[in-house]
Amino acid sequence: MNIGEAILYKYSTADPTKDFIVQNNGDGSPSYIAEWNIRAPIPTQEELQAWWEESKSNPPYEPPDQVALLAQELSQEKLARKQLEELNQTLGNALSEIKLQLLSLQGEDNV
Repeated sequence: MNIGEAILYKYSTADPTKDFIVQNNGDGSPSYIAEWNIRAPIPTQEELQAWWEESKSNPPYEPPDQVALLAQELSQEKLARKQLEELNQTLGNALSEIKLQLLSLQGEDNV
């Protein structure tokens, strides 16, 4: 079990250099919480183990890759631009037809 990761799973905004410090003496004994500055009771080994196991079954949220997001937005903008160009062409064609009809009607009036 990684005590620091277990604590960060439970207290995701905690700073592991200020809010708590996990220490290991290097003599074969397990790591322990050497300092605890979170406004909550110091967790028991059982709580730490439960948080650790839960963190492994529910990995933390990973934000999407910024490049992938930008590529998706660019693709959507290209599609929207193409649709607007097609709409503009359709409206332009309809306007041309109306103009021809008006010119045709004006020509009939002059005869």
